[in-house]
Amino acid sequence: MVTSWVYSRTWAAGSIMHAGRTNGRSTDVHKTRKVIFPAAGGRPLLEGMLHVPDGPGPFPAAVVCHPHPLMGGTMDNAIVVAVCHVLAARGWAALRFNFRGAGASEGHFDEGRGELNDVAGAVTFLRARAKLHLNQVAVVGYSFGAGVGLRHAARDRHVGWLVGIALVQEHYEDPFLDADTRSKLFIVGERDPWAPAEALREYVARLSPPKTLHILPHTDHFFAGCEAEVATSIGKWLNAAPQRTRDQRPRTAGFCRIQAESRWGEK
Repeated sequence: MVTSWVYSRTWAAGSIMHAGRTNGRSTDVHKTRKVIFPAAGGRPLLEGMLHVPDGPGPFPAAVVCHPHPLMGGTMDNAIVVAVCHVLAARGWAALRFNFRGAGASEGHFDEGRGELNDVAGAVTFLRARAKLHLNQVAVVGYSFGAGVGLRHAARDRHVGWLVGIALVQEHYEDPFLDADTRSKLFIVGERDPWAPAEALREYVARLSPPKTLHILPHTDHFFAGCEAEVATSIGKWLNAAPQRTRDQRPRTAGFCRIQAESRWGEK
């Protein structure tokens, strides 16, 4: 189910990119519309907001997953909104949505289990859109959304790019991504107590390439004032990173890029 399109203007040069915000110059106009779609299995129904670039398409597309719903996380989170606006400005469609039990989505919080079906439903919804590219799909998640989104992506052959923002430490010992050869980006604040930068560095070093780690200095789990930097890093990376299917081996086994502090570089 979809509603009519609404044009949104993306503003840059401020701390966050958001429709209607006048703290910078306009860089892009794209279309947004409220959508309702089912989780895998047909229920619950989930509300979302679809951002699509102007033009004929087809466009690559990203599912963007929000932080923990019991801690106030929704699809209107500042990082989630910023990512969607930056991606639309760079030629990507982006779907942000509320997990079950959050906002106007049906159902109840399920501790990350049922939420896997929510992400699956979002991927299916995007792949069925006429103006979107059937086989160019990314999953982007923030905090709780990173854990759920990456775990779904690990088992979904339709996902070509994986992005984890502030993936919390409880996931680092699990080998669910260890042998995954798709392009992976991890972003973390150097002062994050729930996703310690050095622990994440060790985790990313263990994973199969290609992989990139971006550590933002002087910020923590919430990236206050750094929303635009986080979103822009993701947009640039998605437009440059190679796409692979879940079962495709990398062409070059040594391709691995880990970023220290806020500089791109080799480790």
